[in-house]
Amino acid sequence: MDIARNSNDIVARHLAGAVPHEVLEVIGIRNAYVTRVLAADLPRVEVWQDFADILLELEDGRLLHLEFQTTREPNLYRFLHYDAAIAEKYRRKVRTVVLYTADIPYAMEELDAGTIQYRVENVYLNRMDGDGALDTIIRHLAVDEWSETDRVRLAFTFHMRFEKRTRDEAFSEIVGLIQQLPDRREQNYIAALILGFSGRVLTSEQKERLKEVLGMTDLLRELLHDMEQEVREKALKEGLEQGLQQGLEQGLQQGLQQGLQQGLQQGVHQGLKQVAERMLRNGAALEYVVKMTGLPKSEVEEIQRNLTS
Repeated sequence: MDIARNSNDIVARHLAGAVPHEVLEVIGIRNAYVTRVLAADLPRVEVWQDFADILLELEDGRLLHLEFQTTREPNLYRFLHYDAAIAEKYRRKVRTVVLYTADIPYAMEELDAGTIQYRVENVYLNRMDGDGALDTIIRHLAVDEWSETDRVRLAFTFHMRFEKRTRDEAFSEIVGLIQQLPDRREQNYIAALILGFSGRVLTSEQKERLKEVLGMTDLLRELLHDMEQEVREKALKEGLEQGLQQGLEQGLQQGLQQGLQQGLQQGVHQGLKQVAERMLRNGAALEYVVKMTGLPKSEVEEIQRNLTS
């Protein structure tokens, strides 16, 4: 399950409510009172990694910049470059925390570049007790003591160290625990944390298993709607351009009107077919795809046959 770039604001909106107060302390980030999520896209900065950066505004006015790493960062110049751009854009002090999700024993924390003294905080999630974290969550759910701290604990447990469980067993247990949460808002919060903080480090199989849990949440419906809108708008734009071109070639008013109408119709129809194909690839039921796109059932069935052939 891929998330469109312009869907990040949806995840961010849920993230803002998912990490209030000091709940990040459970993964070693202390004195971080989150108030909202900020945009971390900085076009002038060249980024050499595939993982999304998370930028949170703290209660004291500083910005908390979270980086996920699966390999040891060889030096800190990349982070320094990024933080300088963040500080320039927002005119705030920046606190950078690097979350290592793989078996990294140590990594650089300080950079001495003469007049520039730069420092990050490294958090090694694999040093934390994953078995104990899951046992704590199970115990709290059993006595109805679920808390905001458990929310963050569950979202990050997968990256911790396990001795009583294999990592795959732990992930299956995490999925099962999410399904046990009776509150839809809590399911959305967990989904936002996993997608926002860890979505790009999960395997394709793990994303598919997580999708089964997210299939009934408001968050996934928002993301799906956003994806459909993106395709529709693109189709309309392409159709308009095609119609204009045809109209110009046919000449004057009549050709322009006919070309616009034909182009818009073709563009919208092609866009809906793309939406239907993507929904079917993600496991959506045929009847649901027909309802959401408005395409004839026979046409959706043909798309499904082409995918399976």
